[in-house]
Amino acid sequence: MQFGIHAPPEGRDFIEMKRICLAVEAAGFDLFSTTDHFMNMRNPEGPGNHPLECWTTLAGLATVTTRIKLAPLVSCYAYRRPTVLAKMATTVDIISGGRLIFGIGAGWHEAEFNGFMGGFPPARERLQGLRETVEICKAMFSNERSTYRGKLYRVNNILNSPQPVQKPMPIMVGGGGEKVTLKIAAEHADISHFFANSFDHLEQKLSALKKHCKTVGRDYTQIVKATSIRTGNLGESGTLNKIVEDVQEYKKRDVGLITFILSNFDDLPSLSKEVLSRF
Repeated sequence: MQFGIHAPPEGRDFIEMKRICLAVEAAGFDLFSTTDHFMNMRNPEGPGNHPLECWTTLAGLATVTTRIKLAPLVSCYAYRRPTVLAKMATTVDIISGGRLIFGIGAGWHEAEFNGFMGGFPPARERLQGLRETVEICKAMFSNERSTYRGKLYRVNNILNSPQPVQKPMPIMVGGGGEKVTLKIAAEHADISHFFANSFDHLEQKLSALKKHCKTVGRDYTQIVKATSIRTGNLGESGTLNKIVEDVQEYKKRDVGLITFILSNFDDLPSLSKEVLSRF
């Protein structure tokens, strides 16, 4: 299994993001991820704790780290044109020496869409945008020249040079929508990341992904299944044991990547010692 730490950027300057990322790398984790938002998720109109921009933050972190993989969890397809997003992701992969995981999703933050993008598209359009963005970026990651004709986006012989270090670039599709998002993951993702409220809920998502893989002719075992765990207060009795038990259950269900969302980053050493060392 692989393990990551997710650090939302709300209320954190770059010095703190760098400190956390370096601590995560030193503790032996495989992945450091952050969210792609322009506003405080929980209080978008409030006076403070608004985030740094995701991709420029990742570029900065790529220059100070040497081993750990970096990812947006996940980037919203609509916040940059697909061609521009592919160029940005390519650049971060080059800066990092081939350590980017390209996380991408349909987006959900209505106030953010309205404020920064001028409107909040309906779900069908957002899911179509996700599909086309994945297909355009995937093509640009693999070819210096790409042409694409979609319902929302058209690309004419676009140049993406220099190319990413990684061939292929790992693509992580975020979201658990069983009809469309998991089908996009089945078609294109190296990693399918979704949240699950229970193990029964997890099995439901895995079953949907498996069915889509069968429909599109994809080997289900080729896709890394990923989810997140909120750790709570590790100082409370039994919390670490519960996390270890949960990870064991996830492993039995073929989950290959878990990103932890910590309440207190001082808990990193304990989490590394009790979880990473066992798995």
